[in-house]
Amino acid sequence: MKNVIILICALTFIPNITFAHDHTKQTFPGLISSELFDLDGKMDLHIERRKTCNQGTVAKHFHPAPGTLVYVLDGKSQSKSSGEWKTYQSGDYWFERTDWVHGGEEDAPDMGSDVCSDLLVIRVAEKGKDHTVFIK
Repeated sequence: MKNVIILICALTFIPNITFAHDHTKQTFPGLISSELFDLDGKMDLHIERRKTCNQGTVAKHFHPAPGTLVYVLDGKSQSKSSGEWKTYQSGDYWFERTDWVHGGEEDAPDMGSDVCSDLLVIRVAEKGKDHTVFIK
């Protein structure tokens, strides 16, 4: 587990990280890249990069994964992961707890029509299980 924490910390602070392969289907708007790494034969490390403008909120979903770290590489984004809406800027990050249902919130603040975000999303999930479940 110590190696996973070191890897996540290292990846979080590399501002121009890019990935060459897309191993999963596109599920979020603005998905630029998605990488999957085997950690120990039991867990997978999912790393996604997403870039959007005028996004608002994404579709309602949750992550059955043990947790998700979202790092703002550039621009601004927002999350209600702390229980209330908070705006995050370049260099900020937030943690999304397991099974927290979010997305599609009607009370999401309007961030304006010219707001863009470049996000790095890091999540650990059980091998072979979906890391994101969308709710209709």
